[in-house]
Formats: sequence, C-alpha cells, structure tokens
Amino acid sequence: NKKLIVNFEPLSNEHKLVSAAKEYSEMWENEGDTILSVFEKIGGSKFTEREIKAIIHEGMSRSGRSTRDPMMLRGSYPSDVKKATLIHELGHRYLFDLKNRQHGLDAHQILNLILYDIWMELYGEEFAEKQVRIESARKGVYDYAKTWKWALGLGEDGRKKMP
Repeated sequence: NKKLIVNFEPLSNEHKLVSAAKEYSEMWENEGDTILSVFEKIGGSKFTEREIKAIIHEGMSRSGRSTRDPMMLRGSYPSDVKKATLIHELGHRYLFDLKNRQHGLDAHQILNLILYDIWMELYGEEFAEKQVRIESARKGVYDYAKTWKWALGLGEDGRKKMP
C-alpha cells in the first residue's frame, strides 16, 4: 500500500498560515499511515488517491475533489481540531467513489457512518465525543448536529449495517 502524499501549502506567506501548514505536515508525517489504515479497516476499501494538495487558509474547510480543486483547511484550529478536520475532509475524498446517494443519504450522513468510529479507533472516545460536539456547534452551512444525532443514534452496529 503506497502511502498517500498530502502537500500542505499556506495560502500566503503569513506566519500563522506557514506555521499551521507545518503543523498539518508534521501531523500527517507522524500519523498518516495509521490514519489511512484505520480508514481502510473501518471503511472496508482502499484509499485510492495517491496525492492531495491541501491549502491552509482562514476560512471554511472543504475536501476539494482533485488537483485543480484542492482541499482547503482552516489554519487557526487547535491541534486536535486540525486532526479531526483533516480526517473529516479526507473522509469525503475517500467516500467520493462510493455511490451511496441513491439511498437518499447526503455526503455528511455517509461520512458520519464511519467518521466517529475512525476518530474512536485513532484517539479514543473522549476525542471523538469532543469533535462531535465541536462539529455539532457549527451553524449556517449545514445541520451537523442533526446528522451527528442521526448517525450516533444508529449505534455502532447500525452504522455498519447501513448501505
């Protein structure tokens, strides 16, 4: 399994973005292989991408879809939230190939079927619970709280049984 390369680049040479890009880079260097293996264990398939460009900026994080449409990650998050967000956005890219939308599920419902369990496996229950609270508190663009309540309400076995 050839390692996925993620190139973290600051949007500008502003010190806080440069240092955030370095932090994301070190995080990936230290934990990337483990993160990928947990994705594959819980998600049940290989991570097919080989290289991702990730721009560090001060704005909403998003997964992007290709080299022309890079991942965007917020630079000012605390370290744990950086980790959780990187895994969240990687999760969207990991799941792009899976055609679950015909089951009436949106991208976050599909993601949340595995994301909590990935966070749990990597960093434990306290980390996973805290990240769910952080994501659930985000307002405006998407109803994260409703989707987390739905996914966690299924229980671990229920999440595994979903299409």
